[in-house]
This record gives sequence, structure tokens and C-alpha cells, in this order.
Amino acid sequence: MATLIIASISNHSGKTALAAALAVKLGTEDAPVAIGKAVSRDSAVESDVGVFEHLLPGNPSVSGVVGEIASNISNLTTSTKISIVEGSSDTESNLQLANDTDGLVLLVARYGEEISNIADAYGSRLAGVVVNAMPKYRSEDAGDGTPQGLREKGINLLGYIPDDRRMLSPKLGHVAEFLEGQFLSGDDQSDQLLDNFLIGGLVLDWGPFYFATRNNTGVIVRGDRPDVQLAAIQTDTTRALLLTKGVRPVEYVIYEAGQRGIPLIVVPGSTHDVAEKLEGLQPQVGFDHEDKLHRMVELVSEHLDISALEDQLAQPVTR
Repeated sequence: MATLIIASISNHSGKTALAAALAVKLGTEDAPVAIGKAVSRDSAVESDVGVFEHLLPGNPSVSGVVGEIASNISNLTTSTKISIVEGSSDTESNLQLANDTDGLVLLVARYGEEISNIADAYGSRLAGVVVNAMPKYRSEDAGDGTPQGLREKGINLLGYIPDDRRMLSPKLGHVAEFLEGQFLSGDDQSDQLLDNFLIGGLVLDWGPFYFATRNNTGVIVRGDRPDVQLAAIQTDTTRALLLTKGVRPVEYVIYEAGQRGIPLIVVPGSTHDVAEKLEGLQPQVGFDHEDKLHRMVELVSEHLDISALEDQLAQPVTR
């Protein structure tokens, strides 16, 4: 059985998303990819383990502490031909995993990170490098991660994954919890994703035009501004209203929001304070939604050389 370790240079580099997407791309209905997370013994909770079980319930799990992964893989009783294990940013631990499982390492680097020294440390175990979260129009300015620069060092660049807003989108329920808000309506939509936030009442543009400039938007607006609230509600791209200063809107706004299925959340603090506080939400946003998995599969399909990776996994690995 072929094993692929997803490693990174730093934390929060997109290992979970890449591992899940590759499990979809490399598996079949008859031979699903086994997937798991390598955890440390002193780690009480590993959320990524739950993410794999939630998003890929039909894929065998091989999660466990580093020293147990190889045994978990060998004990699989399914027709699985490939196992994917999310490693860490610890090169030594990832190498132990690769040696224990006789696997290959796929290194995920964020845009701008220096790649070659870490890649060299994996030696012949390295299957290749993926540069994640690449800003638009910046592929020629990726540190030492340009195709020519990596090729000159004998490192296989399997592709760039562009920066994508959907990967950064929080769930509405997570936003409400983070802001200590309360749903007035629409709590059954707490699982939907918000791709953007707009502040209502701070511009002179005609409301519907302004609110239509972004898709899947959460609008931050004072609870005592029904004019702005109604303009946002009447825009097809609005997904929720975050009503600030802890003020409940007038009944007509509640009625119109209900008619259009727009959730209303009352949150404490001024509009400025709420917008500023939301900046701290980003580090907590995880890869925990089916829409994110679907989008990541699309990105991997479009931007990674899957055939080259499959060719490597099909070869004997002992090195």
C-alpha cells in the first residue's frame, strides 16, 4: 500500500484541506483512500481527526499517535490502496512517519516561505512540493518556490494552489458565538458560510448597489438603522445581518428578513468595535464544511499535477 505524508513548513498551511481533497481525487468507490491525522501523545484533542470523519465518513481512518500510524495502516481490512496521513511542521516527526510507513512526503509551503532547505531534509522521501495560498499574479515571486528555482535544486513542484476566499470563510454560527451574539431568527442557517463582511451606513452609495459588491455577505449594521437594514435585506448577496449596539430591529425589518430568509443576529458593541473584533476570528476558522471540501477538490484538480503524484505513489518506495 502506498502512503503519503502531508507535511508543512509552518502551522496553518492547509495540510488538512489538501489531505482531504487528495483523498477524494485519488480514491474510488471500490478503493477509498484511508486518511488520518498523526497526533502527539500529549495532545488531548485533535480537531482535524473529527474533520476527516465528518467530511469523509466513507474513508477508513488511520489516525493515531505517530508511532502507531504504521500499525493502523497495516491493520486495514478494506480494499484501500493509498493511505494519506496529515503530519505536522516537525520535519523529524514527519520523517519518522515516512520511514515507519515506507511512505512519501508531500510538502505544503505557504506563499513566500523558503522551501529548499526543508525539502532537502526529506531527501528521497520527498514526492514534491505544493505552494498554497498563492496571491493572484504572484507566481513569479514566491521566494525560492518558483518552478525554475525548485527545478534547479532537483525539487519537484507539483503546483500552486491560489488564495481562495472560500477557504477563509467562517460559519454564521461561529461568527455569532465569537461576537457573543444572539439569533433573533435564522438559527437554522448557522452552518452556512460567510465569504465577506460589509459595514452598513458608512458610505454614500445607493444601498443595494453597495451591498451587491460582494457575494455571500454578512452585513454589520446598527440595530437602530432600519433604512440600511432594509437595503441590505433587499440585496440578493446578503446572507445575514449583524445588528450592533445590542439593539433589536423594528418589527417590519424582522418581518422582511423572515420573508427573505435572512438571519438576524443582535451583537454587543458598536459597529466599529464589531468589525474590528471580527479580524480576530480568522485564525480560528477551520476546514470544517462540505462546501470547502468541494472547493478544495476543484482547486486541486485545476492546479496540481495529480498524474505525476499518482505515478510516484505507484512506484516502490523503499529508499
